[in-house]
Parts: sequence; C-alpha cells; structure tokens
Amino acid sequence: MIDTDQTRRLLDHDDHVEMPCERTNWRVVYLMGVFSLIQNTQYSIYLTSMFSYLKKLDSTATESQFGWIMATSSLGHCIGCFILGWWNSRANKSAPPMHCGFLLMLASNLVYLLVDCVPANWVAHVMMFSRLLGGFGMGNSSPMRTCASLHSTSSDRSKAMASISGGRSVGTVVGPGLQLLFLPLGEVGFIILPGFLSLHSNNAPAFLGIVLTMVGFVSLIVLFEEEVSEESDKKAIADFENQYNTVKHEYPSSDVIAMLICMLTRFVQNFMQISIETLAPAMLMMMYFQTRQEAVASMATTYLTTGFIATVLYLLIIFTKLSTIVRDKIFNSLVLLLFVCHLLATYSWQFYTNDVLDIEFSNETLTGCDETHFTWCSHLTISPEWAFYVGYILSFGLFMPFINVANATLYSKLLNPDCQGTQQSLYDISNTTARIFAPIFITLVYSAYGPRRAWEFLCILLLFTTFLWIIFDKRLVPLKPIQKQVFDNDGFEQEKSSKTKLVS
Repeated sequence: MIDTDQTRRLLDHDDHVEMPCERTNWRVVYLMGVFSLIQNTQYSIYLTSMFSYLKKLDSTATESQFGWIMATSSLGHCIGCFILGWWNSRANKSAPPMHCGFLLMLASNLVYLLVDCVPANWVAHVMMFSRLLGGFGMGNSSPMRTCASLHSTSSDRSKAMASISGGRSVGTVVGPGLQLLFLPLGEVGFIILPGFLSLHSNNAPAFLGIVLTMVGFVSLIVLFEEEVSEESDKKAIADFENQYNTVKHEYPSSDVIAMLICMLTRFVQNFMQISIETLAPAMLMMMYFQTRQEAVASMATTYLTTGFIATVLYLLIIFTKLSTIVRDKIFNSLVLLLFVCHLLATYSWQFYTNDVLDIEFSNETLTGCDETHFTWCSHLTISPEWAFYVGYILSFGLFMPFINVANATLYSKLLNPDCQGTQQSLYDISNTTARIFAPIFITLVYSAYGPRRAWEFLCILLLFTTFLWIIFDKRLVPLKPIQKQVFDNDGFEQEKSSKTKLVS
C-alpha cells in the first residue's frame, strides 16, 4: 500500500481527480435554475418592444437591420459561452465566470439606457453594442449547466436539467410578457434626469434588467458555496488509494455523432422559436392589421400565457414523478413532429378566403401589407389569427419543455461525468448559433419571399432533424463506463479488463 504523502504527490502530479456525483446537491441545482431564470428574463425582456422602439427613434430602420441587432446579441452569447465554459473547465470553479457574466449583463442594460440620447443614425449601433454585451453575459449558461450536471446523479439528471432548461425557457417567454407592466407608462413616461434620462415603456425593460441582474449577482455571492478544497483533496486521496484494491471505472470517448445530433436538435428547435419571435411583430401588423402598440400587447399576453404553462410543466417535472415518463429519444422525435404540425396549422394556405390586400396599407400606423415594398403581398392569404396564438402557446409552452429536458438530459449522459465544461459550452453554442443565424436568415427570406417560404424552410429543417434521430437511434444511448479490476502486486500493477459494463 502507498502512504498518504505518496498519494498527495501523485495527485499533485495529475491535473485533478474527480468522481461522478454520488448524491445530488439540490441546493446548488435549484440555485442554478434560479440564476438561469433571472438571466434569461432580463435578456429576453427587450424582445417585444425593441423593434417598435427602433422604428420610433429611427424611422428609416428596416426589418433586416433589426435582424442584425438580434444576431449580434447571439454572436456575443456564442463567444461568451465558449470563453466562460473554458474558464469554468480551466479553473474548475463556477463562481468566477458567473460573476463576470452578471457584470456584463449589468453593463448591457446600462448602455441600453443611452439609446434615447444618441442621434437617430446611431440608435441601431448603440442597440447592437448593448445586445453584444448582453450576449457575452449570457455565456453564464455554460458554467450553470456544468455546475448542475456535476452536482446531480445520473438518476436525478433529468430533474437537474429541467431546473436549468426550465429557468431558461420560462425566462425567455415570461420576459417579453412583462412588457405589459410597462405599457401604462406610455412612450413619453416621466423624466428622471432632465435632458438626459427618462423612464417610459420602451426603456423600462433596461431598468428591470438592472434590478434582476443585481439580485442574481448578490445571490451568487451570498448563497452559492463551492466545495471546500481540503474536503475535495481528502476525497480524491481516498479514491486514489482505493484504486489499488477496488474497481476502477474508465470512460470511453463520447460518440461524436450522437453529440452532434443533440446539438443540431437544440439548434433547430431554437431556430424555429427565434424565427417566429422575430417575425411575430411584423406579421401581426402586416397580416392581422394590428398597430404597433396592439402588436406589442398581443405578443406580451401570448408570452405570459406561454410562460405560465411552461412554468407549471417544469415544476411538475422537477418536483413530481413526471420526469420518469420523459423518454429521451421518443420525446425528441415526437416534439419535432409536433412543431411541424404547428407550422402547417399557421401556414397561409391558398384555400383561405381572406387576403392581406383586403385592407389598404397605412403609412401612418404601418398596418397591412405594403405591396410597393413586398412583391409577395399579392395573393397572400390570411391564416386564422387564433391558430397563430394557440400554435405558439402549445409549441413553446407545452411541447418545448419536454424536448428541452429530454435533449439536455441525454446530452449530459453522452459525456464523461468527470469533466463537462467545454462540451456543455458547445451545447450552449448550438443554441446561440441559432440566435445568430435565425434573425438574419428568416428576415431575409421574409423580406424577399414572404412568410410562406419562411414556414416551408422551417418545416424542412425540422423533418431533416427528425430523420436523423430515426437513422442513428442505436447510437443515441448514454455513455457506459468500463469496469477494470486493479491489483497491487509489490509495486507492480496488473489490470484485468472486466467484461461487465456498468450503466451510467
């Protein structure tokens, strides 16, 4: 047997020794869920009013320009995920990168308050810079997901991932809905600093974002406690010494194809949601003849309803046995097909009788379809307005939670449980990549070809991803450790591979 000092020297020679979590730390898991809710709420609270605010301050702004603002935000998120995820893995600590993320979000909200003070031709650029900083801060999602995964057992992984995914999804849909609270302020509001700063319905999200970010930052300092290093050293030493007389578990390399399919699924589901959210204000004004304020109120109500349903569902998954019925592969494929049904139900089919040109375009309210700007206005039919709202609520309130939990749970089980920081950042990058390309691509398709081609493209993307889940079904399974027996024979090790494999 080797002594403790020798063990310490051997441990110091290695980078670090970690073992899979043996008991779920629910305090850490729930705290990460709350942080996920806070950061996604303050990040998405701008979605409902940003386009109308941009048009108010710069009448020459276009849908494509708004798409670039949204894409810049997502680019920052993508970069932030990788850097903060790498930082998390490198330092083996979650708190420092999360502190940095919250500070970047705070800076983003402060910059957004300056939009009122700049010339009209600078508005889009200041918004873009604000959203870029916010995207960097959203990179917190990587250390949060890694922390929840490493502090949960395999059997509790679906509930842990539901906490993170639930916070993200609920924050994403509730955030825009909070705009309803700011509508009474009006577009003029009241003055805080004469000639410099005022509070109104368009910049109120930045004030609320500052409050939420400070709550998250202070909670991280006060409530979050990382594992004490001395206790970690003792556990690592004990585990290392036990290797000489007990079973040693080694994990093979993760299946790259399976990982890519999970990442593609996350990309596609978010590409669809972001595309619809990006086009929703313009479509409500064009197809259903709503004014700017009416469109904001309609989508805010829809977001709140969606968020309420999603919140209830996530709570049921986390705190009841509902998580036991979530089958990773089946639910991923099923929900993707349900998304296709949503798009088919809201498609502008030729057999609909009402046409977007039935009411003349108004330059004052910007309602209706401007056929001088869009050549596709001719013969574009109007799909039922109720189908638009019901389809959104069902897809992103009822169906999205299941695919979020199922996909995130399976992905975490595809990885070596000892170190997931970088791999989890790649998973988050697949989401942020959708946020980069979806606003740009879908607004370009919408401007050039109209909503029909946009819906058709989304259907093809969803069906292709579903096809991959069917083809590679047998490879989409949790990673299994290889069991090896290690003997101590007068200083010489002999390893005998066991034919037994333990299920992760």
